[in-house]
Amino acid sequence: MKSFISGIVAVLALSACGSSSIRDETDWRSNHTDAQVGPVRLLHLNIEAPPMDQQQVGGELPLYLTIVNESDREQVLDAVSTTEAKKVVYVGGDAAPADRIRVTVPPKGETSMQKGDGRPYLRLVGVNRQLGHTTVPVTFRFPTAGSVTVRVPVAPAPKSS
Repeated sequence: MKSFISGIVAVLALSACGSSSIRDETDWRSNHTDAQVGPVRLLHLNIEAPPMDQQQVGGELPLYLTIVNESDREQVLDAVSTTEAKKVVYVGGDAAPADRIRVTVPPKGETSMQKGDGRPYLRLVGVNRQLGHTTVPVTFRFPTAGSVTVRVPVAPAPKSS
């Protein structure tokens, strides 16, 4: 009996040690993932990429998401990074891409950075390899809510007609 209880304690200890800072809720039947850090939810995250034969090392790929703030105070996304690109920039409408990221989400509000005419979004710049149908670790930082690393799926870009 004593060894049985010791075994259970060992399994529980090992499973606690196995927790990761990479948090996501990937649905492999779709081409997006969701995550949460504190009161901030990141929804429908995806990186859109052309077919492998059209991708270039050093190229750029868009990253789309929706940020939902469930708190009573404003939340600010102020940094995004990945090991798969030199940097991540903010692209807002017709303005030039900005290295400084500052996306404000109002209390109990949301900000869509999904694909659409004139909508803001994030862009991976200087991608260091071709990205097939895989996931890419991306870290999002909110000064008051915290940081979260999410494995964002790379989805094929729609074919142009």
